[in-house]
Amino acid sequence: MDAIWKLGSKGVAQYAPLDRDMSVDVVVIGAGITGLTTAMALAEAGQHVMVLEALSVGAGVTGGSTGNLYATLASGQAPLRRKWGDEVAREVVKARAEAVDDIEAMVDRLGIDCQFKRQPAFRLLNDDRQSTQHDLNDELDALISAGLDAERVDATALPFDNWGIRISNQAQFNPLHYVQGLANAAIRQGVVVHPHTPVRAVDARQGIVTTDRGQVTAREIVFATHTPKGINLLQAGMLVSREYAVAARLRSGDYPEGIFWVLDPFHSLRSYHYQDERYLIVIGEKHKTGEHHADHYQQLRDYLSAHFDIAAFTHQWSAQQYSSPDGLPYIGRVHGHDHLYMATGFAADGLVWGTLAGQIIADQVMGSDSPWAARFGARRITPGKSALQYAKENATVTKHMVKDYLGTAKLEDFDDIVAGEGRVATVDGEKLAIHRNSAGELKVLSAVCPHMKCIVHWNGAESTWDCPCHGSRFDIDGEVLEGPAFHALERKYNNGDRQG
Repeated sequence: MDAIWKLGSKGVAQYAPLDRDMSVDVVVIGAGITGLTTAMALAEAGQHVMVLEALSVGAGVTGGSTGNLYATLASGQAPLRRKWGDEVAREVVKARAEAVDDIEAMVDRLGIDCQFKRQPAFRLLNDDRQSTQHDLNDELDALISAGLDAERVDATALPFDNWGIRISNQAQFNPLHYVQGLANAAIRQGVVVHPHTPVRAVDARQGIVTTDRGQVTAREIVFATHTPKGINLLQAGMLVSREYAVAARLRSGDYPEGIFWVLDPFHSLRSYHYQDERYLIVIGEKHKTGEHHADHYQQLRDYLSAHFDIAAFTHQWSAQQYSSPDGLPYIGRVHGHDHLYMATGFAADGLVWGTLAGQIIADQVMGSDSPWAARFGARRITPGKSALQYAKENATVTKHMVKDYLGTAKLEDFDDIVAGEGRVATVDGEKLAIHRNSAGELKVLSAVCPHMKCIVHWNGAESTWDCPCHGSRFDIDGEVLEGPAFHALERKYNNGDRQG
């Protein structure tokens, strides 16, 4: 099923896939909220901008997001304060609040129909008050200290016992409709958007971006791909996760209005209205990409059924998150390349970080001083705040490399793969990713991720091959869906016929 945000989608007056060599001032890779915010700002400053998108506008993480906009962090303001101190915690809230205001101003200025609405956010508990009182007081104090309008609440509209904190003046919208409206406005401003144009190589020194059917030469190159493509040192410290969403219609009861973070340990709830229909959305079940141990969609359906009177489940989708080792995003010029830019490490807060990133990068390209460039700079080094996660993530990569290369079972016959199954196996000494669809068609790919040679794992919930090391994901044909890999998984066999 698709994300609920596609309801009423009007599309984009975009161009055909790139099929020739071109030259522009700036090429932006990725047509999500980061890329299109960047492109729009640069076009309005008089730059000739091209956007290259492997899928379609907003079809990546932006279109799989929650549609929630908030100045704090979903992981909590108190942990940010403990790691960075009061000054930085206040700066984060100020920067993010300004970005939410900028989204609202863009909606008004461009007339984007995306159901933008100011809403409160709630951080809620439903366990014993005595045992969690201290944590709640810390969070409330951190929110108020950072300048947010926050207060204690004893209950909300949710149909189960809850208590916690209410944060005023946050917001919600339809993220796909927003970026489609932004793309249409950018195109009217002269931006060229080429969908279905995956990038296969970037030569930052020569200013050349290579696609399947053409090259783009540019003075400046922007990775707006959620994580930089290719190999980058920052990827070694990123925690890469997937989180899931389910939407439903209720048979009876109220649709709660606002952003609800229920710490049980974590579910995010919100409502969505489209025409005469109303929907309830739950987000949760986060796990490391490539490590699948449960039917996460079913667990979310069970969660909703336990708390609400469900009439029907209507949509399900998922999205990827990259969490930085020091808790803040990396935005700006890449190490060693003054004309190559990146934005990554947004964790679960990417709609607001992506908007801020687009503005910071556009300012840097134009030679202007952004007030936030230094705080979130991609070249910063924070070993004291980053070392632990770097160590954990590198240990995880090593674990998967050893386990998957040495422990993958041998397969004697492809007939052992049943319809609907995906399996990684060793065949004639090769690590293969093998899938048979419901019609019985067999597809066999190399299981070696082309990014850094880890072994991919089968994701049965989404019928994808996911790399547990740095988050590259591939469809059943081996094509890149997201992540740092430039190239597809190598095709080996199709219905038993050797391909390579």
